[in-house]
Amino acid sequence: MQTDGEAERLKKVLLMGRMGAGKTSMRSIIFANYLARDAYRITFTHDVSRSRVSFLGNLVLNLWDCGGQDLFMEQYFQS
Repeated sequence: MQTDGEAERLKKVLLMGRMGAGKTSMRSIIFANYLARDAYRITFTHDVSRSRVSFLGNLVLNLWDCGGQDLFMEQYFQS
């Protein structure tokens, strides 16, 4: 169970866009210290990849990296 202070520091970030747009590369470079020149090694995301990272000291981000394949994009926007 989270305290009020923890809930204030926890933020959700949704990375969403078309296949090949660079969502996973951006996540890896910013949050996992990948070098931009090594981003070509990163494979595509299938479905949703969730991770929790500390950022800028006491800020905690709950990252959701969503696959950009057309099938997933259609499912995301269905009610």
